[in-house]
Amino acid sequence: MTADIWDVIIVGAGLSGLSAAHLLRKRNAKFRILVLEGKVYRVGGRTVSTEIPAARGVDRWDFGGQWVGSTQTHILKLIKELGLETYPQFSIGKKVHHMGGPGAKVRTYSTSIPALSPLVLMDLTQLLWKIDRLLATVCVQDPSMTPGAVELDSMTLQSYIDKQAWTTELKEEMGLCSRSLFGMEPSQMSFLFFLMFAAAAGGLLALLESTPGCAQELKIKGGTQQLSQCLAERVGFKNVRLGSAVTAIWQDAEWARVSTTTNTFLCRAVIVTCPPHLAGQRASPTSVHSLNEILTDAEGK
Repeated sequence: MTADIWDVIIVGAGLSGLSAAHLLRKRNAKFRILVLEGKVYRVGGRTVSTEIPAARGVDRWDFGGQWVGSTQTHILKLIKELGLETYPQFSIGKKVHHMGGPGAKVRTYSTSIPALSPLVLMDLTQLLWKIDRLLATVCVQDPSMTPGAVELDSMTLQSYIDKQAWTTELKEEMGLCSRSLFGMEPSQMSFLFFLMFAAAAGGLLALLESTPGCAQELKIKGGTQQLSQCLAERVGFKNVRLGSAVTAIWQDAEWARVSTTTNTFLCRAVIVTCPPHLAGQRASPTSVHSLNEILTDAEGK
């Protein structure tokens, strides 16, 4: 165990973790904050920007989360604070749609959604109608107050799709949407969590479209990973430990101990930030107040 005692340890150096560290540092510059990140080479979580050859030399492309909507006021405020700029997502012209593996046909379309056969379009319409009816009942502030919350939380997005969608193609399209939006398979996600997320965005289509007011309206010049890189710089790179995957957290009335694969740290408070697909994994140690239960509860909220 290290001899240092930290005020706050934050698990995860993605946008959530580094934003929390940044806000705490602004609140009190004397706070001793340590951010622990499992990845060895980078911060950014589900945002990653890579340099690739382009027509005019080298450009940065996003291979993870990459869009910002004009209704997402908190992230827009952060972008402005960090001195970054946005630009509209280009959506005019031919678009490419490839689903089904390397041997599948590559299709093009120019509408807001890929061209679908009449049967699949009918299937999509009825599925969206059912989802929209459920979205109208969701309590975003406290999903547990949603009518039928226990039943909705006991099923996955995949099980709902399997039951309500008729065509194989639509089921595959919904799987593609899940991987694109959440970074995980629909079988890994609580259906209640999916409904809460979509309801908070103003509907499922609002998450998928690039029209004004939708989630894919804007992009960040230079890539979204800059957000985390700039935040890490402001927090102080010496306070961000890469290659430090957290394996266990113990907490009593006075202290918390956070163990990684190589060390154990003592602190007064812990903030855990992780993507939804990790929240359901078993944590250590197992107890009534285990990390696993805390994360599962947070996922539903």
